[in-house]
Amino acid sequence: MIRHFTSSAIVFNDEGHVLLVHHNKIDQWLYPGGHVDPNEDPAEAALREVHEETGIIADILGPQPFRHPAVRSIPSPFAIIEMDIEDRKVGPHRHIDFVYVCQAAGGDLAAQVEEVGGARWVPVENMAALRTPAELPALVSEAARLIPQPA
Repeated sequence: MIRHFTSSAIVFNDEGHVLLVHHNKIDQWLYPGGHVDPNEDPAEAALREVHEETGIIADILGPQPFRHPAVRSIPSPFAIIEMDIEDRKVGPHRHIDFVYVCQAAGGDLAAQVEEVGGARWVPVENMAALRTPAELPALVSEAARLIPQPA
């Protein structure tokens, strides 16, 4: 089976709402993401996809990666998940998705209609009312535990 590497971001705003985009092809709400481009690492791809699809600038949350002057370290993803994809152009294949947890850092929310059907901030507890992949509400709820809580 063909496998493609993708990167995605579960982005939270200061109110603790999660950024979701409507994926036209599958008619579901998801977090922003897409294929890792050549010469791009998974973290760069996740942040690029967030900005391209929504106009939001985000920062990756999580532990600082290992640092040493002899190498470049890439932030670790929150999760790496693999899923089956049905695509009319490519045919059946699998995505290996590097999922990062992020905090919104700027930009104005504006769905990139060439890529997605809409973008919006959603309270985590309201996700169950949306049409999403089966694993998405649990994944986002777990990721929400990583965001800094207001004092």
